[in-house]
Amino acid sequence: MAESNFTFNRPFKPFGMNVRVPERTLQQAGETLEDIIKAPATPLFEYLEENEPVFNGNVAFEITKTSAQNFTIGSAMRIEDEKVNGKTPSFDMHF
Repeated sequence: MAESNFTFNRPFKPFGMNVRVPERTLQQAGETLEDIIKAPATPLFEYLEENEPVFNGNVAFEITKTSAQNFTIGSAMRIEDEKVNGKTPSFDMHF
């Protein structure tokens, strides 16, 4: 058999070394890797940021604020209940 140097008239190019990656693709890959690395810690930081007043020592203030909101909402609900259903009946249990 005769050996031939058949090449389909294509010049030799090493595979993978001649590929140019667009800058946007590199930027997106970097952003994706950054998001993957930050993903496990993101919910923790969001929780800490949301509840920062509790963690920075203002626990008493937060409790007082919540109690005041509870009282205000309860008071408004009792007033509306009295408007809709009338006065609550009172029974004298002392004979």
